[in-house]
Amino acid sequence: MRIDPLMTRSPATDALRYVTDDLLADVYLAPQVPDPNLLKHLGPGAPWSESFTAAPEETALAVKAGLMGLAHATPFLDPSNVVPDTLPEGRARSHLTALRDLWCDLGTLPGPLNTWRHVLHGTASDALEPLSLVDDGCAFASPAETALARALRAHHGRVDAIAPPPLAMDGTALRHLQDHLGRRSDKVTPDSSVTCHGLRDPREEAECAAAMAQSQMDDGRVDHPGEIGLLAPDGPAYSLALQEAFDRIGLPLSGLPAQSTLRDGPGEVLSLLLVLLSGPAPRTAMASLYVAPGMPWPPETGRKMAREVIDRGWSRTASSLTGPARDMLDALRPCSTPEQLFARLGAIARAAPEARLHPRITALKAVTGESVDWPLLRRLAAPNLVPPEGHDRFVEGVSLFTETAPPWRPVRQLIVLGMAGRHWPRLPGSDPFFIEGEIAMIRDSGLQLEGRQQRLARGLELFRRQLSAATEGLTLLVPALDLRGERLSPSTGLALIAHMLGAEEPADLIQDLRSAPPRELPVTTTRPDPVPLGGAPALPESGILHIQRGPGTSERPGVDLLRLRETPDGTPLPHSPSRLETLLISPLGWLLDELGAKDLGWAPETLDVMTLGTLMHQVLEDVFAEGAPIPDESTLVGTVPDALDTAIHRHAGWLTNAAWATERRSLLCEARDICTAWAGFLRETGAEILHNEIPLAGERSGLLLHGKADCLLKLPDGRILVVDHKRSSAGGRRNRMAKGWDLQVALYRAMLERPTEETALTRLVASGAQVITAYHMLRDGTVLSDAQGGDVPRVETAGEDASVNAMDHLTQVLAEVGAGTIRLNRAGDAMAFDKERGIKAYALDNPLVAAFSLPETQAEEDVE
Repeated sequence: MRIDPLMTRSPATDALRYVTDDLLADVYLAPQVPDPNLLKHLGPGAPWSESFTAAPEETALAVKAGLMGLAHATPFLDPSNVVPDTLPEGRARSHLTALRDLWCDLGTLPGPLNTWRHVLHGTASDALEPLSLVDDGCAFASPAETALARALRAHHGRVDAIAPPPLAMDGTALRHLQDHLGRRSDKVTPDSSVTCHGLRDPREEAECAAAMAQSQMDDGRVDHPGEIGLLAPDGPAYSLALQEAFDRIGLPLSGLPAQSTLRDGPGEVLSLLLVLLSGPAPRTAMASLYVAPGMPWPPETGRKMAREVIDRGWSRTASSLTGPARDMLDALRPCSTPEQLFARLGAIARAAPEARLHPRITALKAVTGESVDWPLLRRLAAPNLVPPEGHDRFVEGVSLFTETAPPWRPVRQLIVLGMAGRHWPRLPGSDPFFIEGEIAMIRDSGLQLEGRQQRLARGLELFRRQLSAATEGLTLLVPALDLRGERLSPSTGLALIAHMLGAEEPADLIQDLRSAPPRELPVTTTRPDPVPLGGAPALPESGILHIQRGPGTSERPGVDLLRLRETPDGTPLPHSPSRLETLLISPLGWLLDELGAKDLGWAPETLDVMTLGTLMHQVLEDVFAEGAPIPDESTLVGTVPDALDTAIHRHAGWLTNAAWATERRSLLCEARDICTAWAGFLRETGAEILHNEIPLAGERSGLLLHGKADCLLKLPDGRILVVDHKRSSAGGRRNRMAKGWDLQVALYRAMLERPTEETALTRLVASGAQVITAYHMLRDGTVLSDAQGGDVPRVETAGEDASVNAMDHLTQVLAEVGAGTIRLNRAGDAMAFDKERGIKAYALDNPLVAAFSLPETQAEEDVE
């Protein structure tokens, strides 16, 4: 492939311009030929048939790349120039034959090569204007490019070549690189014409490049911004960072894309719709659709709905929408036939006209047969970034050169960014069809197919010419990390430069700006003052925070934090046992929960502890129905799978996807074990199932409580067993109850003894029924209770009073938070809670709680 593009000089104006494919098509009136549809021609019998069956789109792209490479290797863009018979029998011959036969079947070529072939078969009289070439020689041109240049030269002749740009001064290290990079040469001593600096990542590189440009202007090393050049890797990681950095210091950049890369809005929306309509809908896909552009609701409403669906799995705001928004949401139901699919897509397109979905839906409909091929539709609808066209170049700005093209003007000072990773030169990938040995064999047969060796040599030569744009100084910037934080190794170009300048390793050439003394830095810097405490918050030594509105008084020293959540009429909302357990562990964590201060990050559904617990609770509720006889083992074999399927569809529809088949099998085994053990317990105790999922509401010392009991059993002696299913083993809960730190048992009893709402359970308690609270540990089938359940068969007693310490501590903490006092945690609390109380302090996993935790005291460290 050419390095220097073909150029022509106008005989009328003497202006230079590139010979682009569009210019050739206009001048030679080349017919417009649509790109061939490879998907229709990649049938059986070819070497790529199996790959095409497994991945048609990817295989078509690989075949297209192979076909383009083969066409470039022919001098007249004619398949008759390809003669595989000169190769020995084997893979290279069969693949080359298949590509040639495909070319013959297509009768045309992808991209601009049809225009080239039209020019090759034309005459000078076919051209509407002369295209006299300027210096058309290039050692790296493909045979097809060479033939095109030869044809244009024969048609229009050649004009005087452009004078080569000036190079650096003889004898400097920079001139040595410009003359010998990529070639054999002696080593030279480094000098000030070449410097190399190490930085953290591309963003810091951009900031440093802007500071260097400003410094070069201030020091008089350049007279105006146009004498400074930036050579940066292609891609938004550098272009956006450079634009922001140079905008910040007020220096214009010349050579930026004329427009930013555009998102494919219709493709994004259509891809989301296909995911939602194929069902079940992931909450992240639904949230993404809510905030997508072009939807029939305001952006603020979309963001609110997205937050709700991520937080709860459904949106209250969405359920209240009307008009086109309601029509669109009603159409978001899973479908299975093409008629259903395109009817719903059509309804959505009409409800959201600004999304511009109609053309894309029509394209999908054209390839859909009698059934819906979801993978094919998703591939065709996948969004593609719309690349920028052209560059905004002007004289006065700092020159920005691209990675894949020669510089478009000389500069005095050149700054090269990204001298690490796969840049400079960009490392060539493997050929999609042939290994390097096969390419060498094909080249020996006379067909000049380009391999990795040729592409690497071309890349090195391009890099040498890019460095030749500088006449006075070259600065190389080397990032240690990419923007993902992954470490980068020095580029091939940097390794060659280091060797040419006498360094043993590239690291010997790099000056780390972070460790260099200020006087050796290439730019003026300002070191910020050290952050006190390393950025940690200044916390009171006592570990106590007082939250007040105005000055405190002895009667009311602070805000009653128990009333942060209230009903519209001013009544405090009740607290659940889980919230109060958080209060026991971390008052600050509890306060953050009360305020709703939590991470709102988006994440896909996962089979986490909460989801697993919900599924097993639902299975137990369905298999062991209220008032029904206890199922035997043969009955469980049939009912448990159905109950699990029902639970999955109700609470975790995404688990029905084929990708979760292994997890579903594991869940079924677990559900069978749990149900078998629970049925055995019920038969052995003779218990009768009165109710499932019983709401509880009550109060303790004026604090409103609410909760839910999973199961209500009636024992043969008339006592009531209130059961809470826990999807864990008994060890941790047993230890907590034995130490007297189990809060839930006491809170359940308080809600039963002092109810604020009447239920079937409270009526039983009021009539004199004795109530026992217990935990059913699903992982091992153990049933734990306090001393009151000691005489119940199969119930294990864990301590006389499982809640004595927890309730005493809760009373103290409630008094503190009721007066606006928050007691902070210490760094070693998690270990202490586990050891002393048997509590796994999950509330301390909150990063904000950890950030506002005090260090351990010396006494605590000595105890450890």
